[in-house]
Amino acid sequence: MEIEIGTVASGWQNVIALYSGQLPVRIATRHGVSFDIPGLTVWLRNPADLTPPPGYPYPELIKDYRDRVFGEQRESSLLYQRLRRWAPPAGAPVDQFEQAVALLRQDEHTRSAVFSTWRPEEDLGGLFPVSPVGGALRIVGGNLLLFLTARSVDVWVGLVPELLTFGQLVSDAALDLRLTGSKVCYQAWSAHLYEVDYLTYVSGA
Repeated sequence: MEIEIGTVASGWQNVIALYSGQLPVRIATRHGVSFDIPGLTVWLRNPADLTPPPGYPYPELIKDYRDRVFGEQRESSLLYQRLRRWAPPAGAPVDQFEQAVALLRQDEHTRSAVFSTWRPEEDLGGLFPVSPVGGALRIVGGNLLLFLTARSVDVWVGLVPELLTFGQLVSDAALDLRLTGSKVCYQAWSAHLYEVDYLTYVSGA
């Protein structure tokens, strides 16, 4: 399933509305009953607009997630450490995202501007494996495209902070590369909404 939204503020409710149709699969998990859309892809046309959606119930999580990538929580953030300080078997830590941007600076047509946050020896079978698991950058039509792959996302709780944070990341990179704009293609292998949150949504609470 693929959906295109203009901004996070205007499009989040459109993503949530997908769960009122026939697409979701009902799954009983250890955290409760959820409705899952496997492989949901969200195209975000204007990631530079960092306005939160009206009615989003967890604004504090936006700040918390941003702090993991840009702020005070970077040193303890698994996502930041994997993305910006990847530890190779030998040598200094690698800033994967910066290296991907540097590759595009050298060759705007490269298909090698790829990064990974997944470590099989730690994440396979782990209680809290990392997500997103990786992505890539490409320049297409004067825009910087960020392709981001998430292992799992709770669309009621976690989708908004992730899109806003990575929207800022790709928008900043686009400016650095002197490009006219940016877009995000976000794919989640499991995009789910828990039953209790779906009931909150349909009740308008």
